[in-house]
Amino acid sequence: MYKKVKFAVIFSCALLLVSHSHGAQYRVVELPIASLAENSFPSAINASGTVSVNLQSPYNPTIDFTLLDFDSAIMLTYLTDIESAKGWDLNDTDYTFVYAYISSNSENQFFQQIASYNSYLADESSDELLHGFDSIDSSTGAYRNSATTMVRGINDLGNAVGLSQDGFYLLPYVSKDVIDMTYVLNDFYSRGFALIEGKSLELLPPDITAGGLSDAYDINANNQVVGTGTTEITSSAFNASVEACDDEEQRGDIPLESCLRALSIELNINVASIAQRRGIIWQLDEKGNTSETLVLDMLITPDSTDTNIYSSTAVAINDYGVAVGVSPAQYLATSSLTTAAAFYINDNVLTINYDDAVYSSAATDVNNDNLAVGYVTKTVSGLTKTKFFVHDINASLTSYPDDFFTSSGSVANAINNQGMVVGYGESEATSGVRRTEGFLYDYRNDLFVGLNSLLECDSPFTISQANAINDDNEIAATALMTGPARDIKGNIIYDSLGAQTEVDYVVAVKLIPISGGSVDNCSAYEEEEVRQGASLNLFILSFLFGFVLLRHAVFARRVTGN
Repeated sequence: MYKKVKFAVIFSCALLLVSHSHGAQYRVVELPIASLAENSFPSAINASGTVSVNLQSPYNPTIDFTLLDFDSAIMLTYLTDIESAKGWDLNDTDYTFVYAYISSNSENQFFQQIASYNSYLADESSDELLHGFDSIDSSTGAYRNSATTMVRGINDLGNAVGLSQDGFYLLPYVSKDVIDMTYVLNDFYSRGFALIEGKSLELLPPDITAGGLSDAYDINANNQVVGTGTTEITSSAFNASVEACDDEEQRGDIPLESCLRALSIELNINVASIAQRRGIIWQLDEKGNTSETLVLDMLITPDSTDTNIYSSTAVAINDYGVAVGVSPAQYLATSSLTTAAAFYINDNVLTINYDDAVYSSAATDVNNDNLAVGYVTKTVSGLTKTKFFVHDINASLTSYPDDFFTSSGSVANAINNQGMVVGYGESEATSGVRRTEGFLYDYRNDLFVGLNSLLECDSPFTISQANAINDDNEIAATALMTGPARDIKGNIIYDSLGAQTEVDYVVAVKLIPISGGSVDNCSAYEEEEVRQGASLNLFILSFLFGFVLLRHAVFARRVTGN
């Protein structure tokens, strides 16, 4: 409690005098790309303030009418204007239905595939759409928007990394019964990508059976990329299915590509029982080509007779090549396994300092001073909670700072080279579902604060999570805000009376420090708003009494500030 009070004192000396002009330490900038989709989520921020953002359910999805059967029962039943639809002209109601219908068949090989997430690099005034491995429609010359992408990291050169599905293409096929079909296929399910000089380059896993799987999370100044990938298919049944695809008689009356597509879907769904996965460092050259693929060790060393399947990953790497992530590990002094924070240093794999109350842990970021952050899962006040940690790799020392309150759950997402940590935690000690709030923690001075207290009192944004921070202490954050409901095109929805319905949105924002800013005294702000509201009500009452005699008492409505 003392630490939080101390932080408030340091940041609120200017509050001795309260005026109509209220201060703040951070200003909130809503990134313009948030208007392109229902929800937006930031993942990283670099030195120039560019934020990597993922958009969920982008507005105005493109419909491939050539793949729709307007004579099918479902179309005839649910479309409100079937004739216009056959002419590729959908009204808003039918547009919404068709999109939902296509999306519900997202793995069907005879349906258009529409990306559920799009990735961008953005700042306050510009943005760049990352196509990943999306394909181009030869009839239009435009990207199909078929590949879901998730951008996860960006370095100071503007090179970005993430995950992308392979782009889909159309494969005409005539069955043995002379039935014309059009398959919608891709050649692998998803792989990590690196965006170098505007080109999306594949980060191949060591084992590419059925396309393999890989994912990329971070990239440092030396173009070292960390992530995870399939290293060995251990399921004999799956390997047999792959071999069967190559046999036309066993495959049946379907294209080879269709058979392999089905297996890539199975691999993605059941990878935990099919393949070994390990943390990986890909070294890229100046053109983005992979010059080395380093498979990282784990905190355990299975012997040659061990047939169990294990999975580890690396999610962050500093400029000196020290990576962090998660790995299987022995739980305390038992033979049981748990998931533990892993620090990959050359050929060594280390973890944090444990106590008996900790069940598992994960590392999420590391700075150039080898300070790593993450969270543990442990018992707190009889409840299972996450608690964030800071681990000094050089000193092998783990600290567990105080957060919002004793039984609050908290997670650290990132740390910059100034030792400033950001993340999120439960900020309300309620018995039900607890609201989360982004936080800022100063490791050097051991000071913790919720980010909403650093904003102006009447901010329309509530910071629910702090995702990343650069060395200028600019923060990429996830915020909640209220706005009018919008349709599939992004247009505001009005009811029959012309009224709007307010709904909650999740939006990516950037928090920019205010030079000389001070913590806003929101208690004083609310009291001032109440006084102003009371004065206004008294004026209205006096005005009304000058014209009419009231039979009933009039009660002034109190206006409260945010």
